[in-house]
Amino acid sequence: MVDVTGPQRRIVELLQKRGDMRITIRETGDGLGIHNPTRRQMPLILFLLLWLGGWSFGEYFALSEIFRSGTPLAGNLFLIFWVTFWTLGGLLAWWFVLWQLFGVERLFITGGAVVHEIGLWRLRRRRVFAADAVRFENAANRPKMGNQFITGPIAYSTDGTERRFGMGMSAEEAEMALAAIRRHLPEEPASDDARPDEGPEPAGS
Repeated sequence: MVDVTGPQRRIVELLQKRGDMRITIRETGDGLGIHNPTRRQMPLILFLLLWLGGWSFGEYFALSEIFRSGTPLAGNLFLIFWVTFWTLGGLLAWWFVLWQLFGVERLFITGGAVVHEIGLWRLRRRRVFAADAVRFENAANRPKMGNQFITGPIAYSTDGTERRFGMGMSAEEAEMALAAIRRHLPEEPASDDARPDEGPEPAGS
């Protein structure tokens, strides 16, 4: 017996998943937009904020010693060397905290183009590709090529280079995002080799 309520239950399940998703998917007549904010790791953020409090005191102390008159030259050279790496470490920690709080990854499909954007406020890196030259699929279905450090559950290739989209997405979020992407990309034309072999015509036709 056919379960006619199966499709309806599937729709309800997908709507419930979409309501619980961290990402935002907007589909309009102009195209598709997927907004993927950073998955925040609050314990790590709180730890780094506490560390940055101590970092600020260390930075202030080192700079005040460097600019204080009467400090020996050897002492200044050591402090300058030390404060250089200390400052770089603090800036990296600040960048990580800001990325965790405000970083975002976006994907747009509109006007015959695929736009993949990642960044923080106005500091963004944007890549634009022709929509008919990009194919998306679940990254679990293909081996990773090229850069082994790229992350994201959705894979796509352009010019022989594999890229990923969806940093921090759950399996449910990736499923919804990939379904939306496929609805807005042109269908890949079937090649002659992909056509099924119809075989010889039956006799007497």
